[in-house]
Amino acid sequence: MSKPIQGYVRADVLLNVLETTVQKSSINPLAGVLEIATEDGVLRLAIGGDAAKDLLIDLDQFLAQE
Repeated sequence: MSKPIQGYVRADVLLNVLETTVQKSSINPLAGVLEIATEDGVLRLAIGGDAAKDLLIDLDQFLAQE
């Protein structure tokens, strides 16, 4: 992936998602890092099982609206 985004980058302009990956924690299988590549760099977000489930619901609803 490209360089990490440092600090707050944009306020009023959307970032396009180019690629996503998840790296699971070796210690806790329901924790890890969600990496979202954008044209400005990579967002790295710590994510747990509950947040992953919520994200899956949101993405399923998004796809259902097509």
